[in-house]
Amino acid sequence: MSKLLIIFLFIYLIGSDVTASGVVVYRNESMPWCGTVDGKDAGITIDILNAVTKYGGPTFNFIAVPWKRAQVLIQNNRGTAIIPFTRTATREQHHTWIIELVPNQVRLTMARKPTLRVSVPSPPTLVNFKNSGIGIIRGSAVIPAMKTLGFTNLYEVNKAEQLAKMLNTGRFVAMAESKWVDNYVWNKIGQKGDDLIVGPNVGGIKYIFLGAALNFPPELTHQIRTAMEKVRKSGALDKILNKWTKL
Repeated sequence: MSKLLIIFLFIYLIGSDVTASGVVVYRNESMPWCGTVDGKDAGITIDILNAVTKYGGPTFNFIAVPWKRAQVLIQNNRGTAIIPFTRTATREQHHTWIIELVPNQVRLTMARKPTLRVSVPSPPTLVNFKNSGIGIIRGSAVIPAMKTLGFTNLYEVNKAEQLAKMLNTGRFVAMAESKWVDNYVWNKIGQKGDDLIVGPNVGGIKYIFLGAALNFPPELTHQIRTAMEKVRKSGALDKILNKWTKL
């Protein structure tokens, strides 16, 4: 066997092993972005990444961990990624922004009839909520901005469903979450959509990405971006978003 053929086979086997193992993606429990449904990975970002695989991207192996830990893990494990990761100024220089997945708007929402009575500011402007108890996901991208605005009473939890349950019992006045997530978890805990009062937005529209550390392999970034472009052009992305809008 020639040396050239041996080298070719060696490269092929390495490449096959990498493709077979896939990319580890750390995620949290924040449906409908991503989470566990009937024991399986599910959600908008999960569906999008599975479509990326279908259109030529690598396979993705999802691991559910607390959000703060997920952000540490990608820095300590080269070649791993994270969802749903919001692109912000404070994160910009420390991460690779592999592909944009979906737009995101965080807002405050309140329970119409919480178990324990709470004092809702009037008028319900963002400024007037500064001294109120606000529930939020631990490690959320909007925490620095909220602290800058003067919010001092933030209750941080690990899962979005916890936020909805605590809001319903009156543990805090409002929760700060995406307009996709707050409705989803509110319905999941058995509450009616009309009993979730929409308050002010927190900041402008941000974008959720598949993110990674700066040392994420550039060849994988290129492969994922190329596949994502095919997902967009094929109409598969629109179908995924329409599916979740109807749920």
